[in-house]
Amino acid sequence: MESTVIRQVSMTVMLVAPKGPITDDVALRFERARVLLTRVASAAAACERMAVAMPQVVVVLGPITVEERDALHDRATAVGALVMYLDPSLDSATMQELVERAARVAIERSLLREQSSAPTEATTEPPVGGTMSEPPGIDIDVTIDDDDLDSKW
Repeated sequence: MESTVIRQVSMTVMLVAPKGPITDDVALRFERARVLLTRVASAAAACERMAVAMPQVVVVLGPITVEERDALHDRATAVGALVMYLDPSLDSATMQELVERAARVAIERSLLREQSSAPTEATTEPPVGGTMSEPPGIDIDVTIDDDDLDSKW
């Protein structure tokens, strides 16, 4: 009997934000959306962890410098992630909508990444005429004695 393969899709979002109640709220929203969340406190830490976490989306909560922004974009491009900037002062409904959108994008990108990395199946066309020819040098004439099969069972 063949076993069923359970498909595990890694949907990861990296949250770049210092600790605090707003960060905890955004992290909880991502967890409710059932995506894997990697939390880092700074852009420098995000750049270090990005190649390991391989997120689909990087969410930056709060202001960062131009140099940090450039470094984040460079690393995110290298791993194929999108970068999203959120203002921590957004109202709850807008924040929820943006978190849901980021989670949806993470899921979609994860599925696309999985599909593009799946090995393609090689298919062979049946021979013209519908019969198989013998490979050279191989004898495929096999005789099976029905009595031997029955006696062993």
